Amino acid sequence: MRARLAARWARAWAWACAWTVAWCACAAAAPAEPRAPQLAVPAAAPAAPSPPACDPLLLKNTPPMPTNLREHEAAAVHTARALAELVEQGAADETRAAALARATARAPLSPPPAAVALGAPQLHLGVLFIAEPPRLIVFQQNNSITLRQFWRTLASAWNASAVVWSNAWFSCDDYDWGWWGGAAAARGAGPARAAAAIFRRWTALPCEDTMHEWLGGPPLCDAGTTDCEAYPALSSADRRLEYRCKCRVEHWHAGGGGWLSGRALAAGGGALACTACGAASDAAACVADVYRAALLAANLAGMLICLVIGLIIFRKRKCKAVAMGMWTVLEVVLLGALLMYASAASQYMSVAQWRCVAGAWLRELGFVACYGSVVLRLWVLLAEFRTRKAHRWTPRDSEVLRVVGAMISGAACYLAAFTAMAVCDDDGGESCARAAWHHVTAAAELLLLAAGARIAYAARNANVPFQERGWLAAALCCEGACGAAWRLAALAGAAPERAPLAATARAQLSSGAALACVLAPRLWHGYRARSLAQEVSRRGPAEGFGVEGEEEPTSEEVRAELKRLYVQLEILRNKTLRRDNPHISKRRGGRKPPHRRFSLQKKGSREKALQARRGAKGKSGGSASVVEASEAGDVSRTPEDSVCSAEGPSHYTDGDTQA
Repeated sequence: MRARLAARWARAWAWACAWTVAWCACAAAAPAEPRAPQLAVPAAAPAAPSPPACDPLLLKNTPPMPTNLREHEAAAVHTARALAELVEQGAADETRAAALARATARAPLSPPPAAVALGAPQLHLGVLFIAEPPRLIVFQQNNSITLRQFWRTLASAWNASAVVWSNAWFSCDDYDWGWWGGAAAARGAGPARAAAAIFRRWTALPCEDTMHEWLGGPPLCDAGTTDCEAYPALSSADRRLEYRCKCRVEHWHAGGGGWLSGRALAAGGGALACTACGAASDAAACVADVYRAALLAANLAGMLICLVIGLIIFRKRKCKAVAMGMWTVLEVVLLGALLMYASAASQYMSVAQWRCVAGAWLRELGFVACYGSVVLRLWVLLAEFRTRKAHRWTPRDSEVLRVVGAMISGAACYLAAFTAMAVCDDDGGESCARAAWHHVTAAAELLLLAAGARIAYAARNANVPFQERGWLAAALCCEGACGAAWRLAALAGAAPERAPLAATARAQLSSGAALACVLAPRLWHGYRARSLAQEVSRRGPAEGFGVEGEEEPTSEEVRAELKRLYVQLEILRNKTLRRDNPHISKRRGGRKPPHRRFSLQKKGSREKALQARRGAKGKSGGSASVVEASEAGDVSRTPEDSVCSAEGPSHYTDGDTQA
């Protein structure tokens, strides 16, 4: 009985299991929701075959750095620091990281960031934002082969304290097709450390050995005389890269100086080899080199003119026209103009690093020496104009040279910091320093010129010979207009610091203004005075002006003759006033001679003499001699006898005045 009941329960359990299995099978076989059909390419219009997916091509050589290299590095550091602060506060997540990446991609950089990556491995956080087309990629959801190099660049700075620049690579992804590269930085410590990377793109990069397999072989370009660039092949199905070649600077080819594609060279059947520009070169093909040689010759001619004028001023340093303008200060002005010409000539150096450093040092030292001397000369004129004393205070040449030396020393310290912090990278001259350095330098130059203009305005009523104040002010205004135009061009993106034509034009305007406005009028007045003196000596003293048979004197000649007479009258008047005058010393500003007996006698000497005279009334012998000596001393103390010089008394007779 029990065996039958057990068999029945076993059969019932088996049927229940069978029905359960059948019900599950029916549920699984129920119709599901319809899915969107897959789009198939029609057989009648097949698409162009694209190259298969590939690993990124990583280059060995360092790619060209951006012009504002430091600004890109600062942006990467700032972004990494911002993410580290979020991690430290416990507020870091994918949403905030994505917002930070989008904000960094909109940073005002040139060129703008093409992509931004952020990562915090301790939180398993990693995001990548690509600007064009805009899309956000999360590391945990997409770590494909094409994106692997982005994450490697981000991780390269994790154990570094400085910014790390990666080598360029070629991405095969349809959305990211082309050359990529970037800079990564990490900030924070311990569990709050985070990293950020800013990426940029290139349209073409210089050819190298790692590209030969993708180019279909070595490029048909002579490595010594041509430049080769590799760019993505957008219209080719069998290649991912194409290349093009052109002649280097100072080389030419009969086919022209433009770019020639690799397919055109392959069809021509030969490699591109260029010829150096020389005596037998094509003038039309080497016009750029002729143009560069002309600019260099202009700068060297300016330097030669400065040397010649410097020698002339040294030889004529005792002439009135040169001596009144402080000939040593004029020599410093010429030295500054020569250095500014040399700064433009330094743009033709082949090494970018030396070109950058030498151009900055020569330009700023020359500017401070030239226009600093001009400003100090205006200060001397203002000091002479504002002095209202019998002993007029005039700054000497040595004092002015000491101030110029201090200004040059300050400029040298600034340039030392420039050299240490912003040495240009060896990238073919594409960058020299951060734009902030150039802006600060230009602001300092304009500030010095503004100070000089203020001094010139304060001395506007001064009666200065040769109209020196007006010419110095004109030189400052010309240089100020040139400097303002230079900065406006830099702000507009023209980058005049790297253009030889702009550097030559600036040197010609800056140095030419100093030579034309500071030295030319003085030298011209000296030449005219010499020519008039020779004319008067040729005519003779009795002949004079206006003799029959002679031409009427010009206004310039009359003015020069009257000026000579006025100078002689002024000299005669000064001699008459100074002769036997105890109140005016011939040594301006110096101590009075010790032999003066009128105005510099010792305190109490007259009282002692009177006491000796009174006390000697009742005495005889030697006392009487003392009284006589004191009386003789009192009689000798007269104003006529207290003269500083030995020119005699100031009593004139009719015969003396007639003579």
